[in-house]
Amino acid sequence: MKKPLKSAKFIIGFSLGMVLSGAAAYGIGVTNTPETGYLFCANTKTKVVIYTGTMKCPSGTTPLELGARGLPGSRGAAGAVGPAGDATQNVYFKVVPSRDLETAAIVNASADLKTVILATIYPNDMPLGFYELDAHISGVWKKPTVINAPAVSCYFQYKKDFDADRSVVFGIDGEDYVRWSGINVNPLGELDFHSNLDDPMLLVCKSSGSITGLSGIIHATPFTDYLPMKSTSPMIPRAASSF
Repeated sequence: MKKPLKSAKFIIGFSLGMVLSGAAAYGIGVTNTPETGYLFCANTKTKVVIYTGTMKCPSGTTPLELGARGLPGSRGAAGAVGPAGDATQNVYFKVVPSRDLETAAIVNASADLKTVILATIYPNDMPLGFYELDAHISGVWKKPTVINAPAVSCYFQYKKDFDADRSVVFGIDGEDYVRWSGINVNPLGELDFHSNLDDPMLLVCKSSGSITGLSGIIHATPFTDYLPMKSTSPMIPRAASSF
């Protein structure tokens, strides 16, 4: 009677071990994430692979660890240099440094106006071509009064016209003192550079009163396909009739 009992215990223990091993959790570091990999189960008879989404494989299958993220690869070779950009699409700028403008206590005529060159645009500052100019200049009146009522005007002018004291300017914009001591002027202009030897363009301001912190910025926008309208007359610079 003892011998059959021992055989029965052995058979029961072997069967239980098979069941437990077939459905046991797979615990060697796989957690079903991209970093550690995923646990798949391959049927030992049909070779079909399944993914249970758990950390267990059913009996009759073999666990497979797949998809773990490997170590970072070495840096690849540098790519080829891209094509040159289209400079005609750029908007160029020049900063106008801050400066003070001092005038006489009493200004009786236009000859007494204080004239300053705020900036110079040279042909080699940007690619040759036709540009629209847009300046934003600001400052503060220094001790203005209603009696002296100071005024300021800014404009663009070619250097040769400035040196010859000619009244040929572009885009005059001015401001008179009333109550507010701040100054904001926006002169506009245009230039057409064909050679690096062309005459530079100046940003000039004239004032009858002292100004503190006169500064700003100039934008130059290129026009590659600038064509006149059929009814357009030739462009004539505006005379500085306000002086």
